[in-house]
Amino acid sequence: MCPNARVTKLCVPARMQGFTLLEMLIVLVIMGILVAVGVGSFSVERNPLYAGAQTLVTATATARSRALLLNAPVTLELGADSLEISSPGGEPPLREDFPKGMSAASVNGQSLLGTPYRFLFHPLGVVQEHVVQMQAGQDTLSVYIPATGTARILEGPFSLEQIRKEFL
Repeated sequence: MCPNARVTKLCVPARMQGFTLLEMLIVLVIMGILVAVGVGSFSVERNPLYAGAQTLVTATATARSRALLLNAPVTLELGADSLEISSPGGEPPLREDFPKGMSAASVNGQSLLGTPYRFLFHPLGVVQEHVVQMQAGQDTLSVYIPATGTARILEGPFSLEQIRKEFL
């Protein structure tokens, strides 16, 4: 016999009464997070410019981490179509090619067409401040590498002076 049978005239077990509002909200939040992660990964894969810029951001974080971990200087050599991280101690260098269709065009206004550019990460993880212009066709992104070595991607072409005025 149901304890609520007189009031509702129905006997429905407690576990079959449906979902609570809290349970529905939790499911919606989880679904939203999964969709956001999925959409983000698709947009990076479709756009070689963002993928290349993200490769450079990851490489700067790796070089900084290696410098701190080894307590030794680490070099990030940036070419127009690839980058390489080298450190002392006999470890093999890490090399990464940029996606087809994009290139690193310049560092602080200096073209990368002929020679690669070297970033030196000191044992404390600091590096000289730089802005790298990444290009794919007519599109341009800037990767700002501050002295702390934690790079970030900016939409469009920027110079160091513009970044210092607008963002710092």
